[in-house]
Amino acid sequence: MATTTPDLSTLTSSAQIFSGAHTLPQIRSIHKALHVAVEDKAARLRTQVGSSYRELLGTADAIVRMRAEMDIVQGTLGRMGGRCGRAVVGGKVAGLGKFVKEREDVPDVGAGDGSGLGLVARAKLLEACVLAVARMLKSSGSAKNKIQEDTGPDTPSRGDRLVIAAKVLVLSRLLVKSLGDDVTNVQINAAVEASKKSLGNLKRRLLRGIEIVLKQAEEQADREAVLKALCAYSLTDNSGARDVVRHFLRVRGEAMALAFEIEEHERERSTKDVVKSLGLYTRTLLDVQALVPNKLKEALMGLKKDRLLVDPSLKELEGLRLDIYERWCGDDIQYFKPYIRHDDLDGKQAKEMLMRWATGGGEVLLQGLERTLEKVVDFKAIVEMRTDVLQLWIRDGGKAKGFDPSTMLEKFRTTINAHVVEVLDTKVNKLRLVASEVSATLDAWKEGITDQHLSLWDEDALDIDLSGGANQFTQDVISRLYGRNQAVSKAVNSYRSWYRVIDDVGQIVEQLRRQRWDNDVDEIEDEEVIEQRQQELSREDPQKLHDHLNKSLEKAFQDLDSQFTKLWDAHKDRPDNGHIAMYLVRILRDIRAKLPKLKVVESFGMALVPPLQDKVAQTVIISPMDEFVTSALARKSVIGRSLWEGEPELPTSPSPGVFRFLRDLTIAMGDAGTDLWSPVAVTTMKQHLTKQLSEAWLEALAAHLAKPKSAEPSEEANGHEDAEGNNEPNGKAVSDVTEAERKDLLIQWLYDISLLRCCFSPPAGSSRDEIKGLEEVVYEKTGLDSGPARQRLIKSSQDYWKKTNLLFGLLI
Repeated sequence: MATTTPDLSTLTSSAQIFSGAHTLPQIRSIHKALHVAVEDKAARLRTQVGSSYRELLGTADAIVRMRAEMDIVQGTLGRMGGRCGRAVVGGKVAGLGKFVKEREDVPDVGAGDGSGLGLVARAKLLEACVLAVARMLKSSGSAKNKIQEDTGPDTPSRGDRLVIAAKVLVLSRLLVKSLGDDVTNVQINAAVEASKKSLGNLKRRLLRGIEIVLKQAEEQADREAVLKALCAYSLTDNSGARDVVRHFLRVRGEAMALAFEIEEHERERSTKDVVKSLGLYTRTLLDVQALVPNKLKEALMGLKKDRLLVDPSLKELEGLRLDIYERWCGDDIQYFKPYIRHDDLDGKQAKEMLMRWATGGGEVLLQGLERTLEKVVDFKAIVEMRTDVLQLWIRDGGKAKGFDPSTMLEKFRTTINAHVVEVLDTKVNKLRLVASEVSATLDAWKEGITDQHLSLWDEDALDIDLSGGANQFTQDVISRLYGRNQAVSKAVNSYRSWYRVIDDVGQIVEQLRRQRWDNDVDEIEDEEVIEQRQQELSREDPQKLHDHLNKSLEKAFQDLDSQFTKLWDAHKDRPDNGHIAMYLVRILRDIRAKLPKLKVVESFGMALVPPLQDKVAQTVIISPMDEFVTSALARKSVIGRSLWEGEPELPTSPSPGVFRFLRDLTIAMGDAGTDLWSPVAVTTMKQHLTKQLSEAWLEALAAHLAKPKSAEPSEEANGHEDAEGNNEPNGKAVSDVTEAERKDLLIQWLYDISLLRCCFSPPAGSSRDEIKGLEEVVYEKTGLDSGPARQRLIKSSQDYWKKTNLLFGLLI
């Protein structure tokens, strides 16, 4: 059963709500209804208060506004009261009376002569003309770099302002002439003289403003502004069509030459200067053909169509107030029309003038291009200039009628290509700086300092700063590994810098081959013209440049090879020639690692490398060979004889002297630099070793066999030997060697020679094997009877070498 909510207006207290007449659901309903009523009343109150507040604010604003308006009204009334004072009204009455009197004194107001109001009016008009011209030139010069300013539709353009300023200047000249020099009033005379001086300055400013407009040749340049500037010049200088065109060509020519006139302390010439001058050149050709003779003729005729004082542009100038001053001017001013020769130039004469200017302007342009190129040595910048200049000429050069664009294009190509070849020769010839660096290093060579080789395992390598990443550490490791000390790095870095430049040149030449030289902006050219131009600019020019580059590189590397050979010949007899050979080998190796891709230069340095490697090998083996000969070959007894095995007993390991010799040789090779030991260098060193080992061993063998088999040494002799520090075991003298010991020593030598043969054996196909001959000689002296014994000894030495050869890695 639905619960009905009692009427809240009948409830006046809480006792009525909680009486027994209402159930619990009804009480809940009453509670909810009370909350809803309270919220509704609160909302209405808020709305009423907000509306009242807004009305109060509006009233306050109205009061403030009314007070400001009252202040304005009171100020206006105060000024009006001040103007209505007795003194002010009296002054106006006196002035009116004077004006009427002066008017009565002048018999003919329109005549403009006499010293009355006409003279004053013309003087005032002259002052107004000066101010109007100055204002026009100021607004015209506020944006020098703009031809058409962003102004409204009713605002005159810059060209219009120049024409108006020229017309006002013409009116000023007429006023000055009408006033003459017989002005008696001192104040009027002073004002006229001041105006004359100002007019001279204004005329120069006007001419400069006209030249600024005529010198503009940007893409957004308005040709109509140029036409109006020419009209302004005609009015200012009273020149006819011929003189106007001559002035225009002269200004454009000066602008072209000025584009290349850069002071020493200013910026250097750049591509922008050439493009600007070329733009002036092409724009002039197009402007003259578009304006002369028809448009210029019509524009000049329009200047003298109406009387000057009825010109609408002058009447609209508020500063002149021609509606007041016009009637005070004489007939020579009121009926004046500008007299300008508009018919003194026909199409044929204009063409002749333009052709003469184009010839001279082309020479100026080419000379400026040459002067600009003289300062540009960056190959990429030259190519960019070539692209900009040729593209601009291809786009605009063909638009001019009566001119063959290919003629000028060929001159541009010749000039630019000549400079490119010159710069290319200069850059390629800088390869000689590598030889100069090497020569300077050899002249200042200090043994132990210049040839100091940094080991890969030096402790100072741990002090490398790694804050900038691993790049520096990697470069240092590579430099140490390849023996690039400071002396080598200077020469190598010099070559790499040169190579980067030449490599960039090669890449730029390839870019030239991919360039397209179409001109489809305004019109579609014939395919034959496009193909011919493409053939010349993208095929012939890059190919000539590529061929010249290859010839220059060939000659440069031949000269460098010859210089290196002369340097080696000059220093090969020095005591430290071995370290010099190492230095040159490293430089040649790094240069040959980055040779240009030319077959002609692939043999660079190959004739010099063998003698250098030969000298390096001779230098490295000196110390190990001396130590081996003085210690190992001088020993007359076998160490480790008790370790021999088999029947007959044969050695199973080399003598300590041979092992030490191989170790010393490996250490000497490592100290010289592991980067030096190419397979050819190792083979060269082995050839020297086998030769010297054979000679030294044969001498030792002869000396050993020449000793008596037995002798009775005296005590004095034994004492002498001991005093000399003989290293024989048990203090045994050389003469005390028995036959058995002699035989054992020869067998040990045979084993050592067999082991060294495994190490120093010549490459397959070699006809010379000196160590094999030594082995045969020693074998004959050992007295070994059986072939199997020798084979066992050779097999044992080969097995030993297989086990230990990695200890002598550089010799493998």
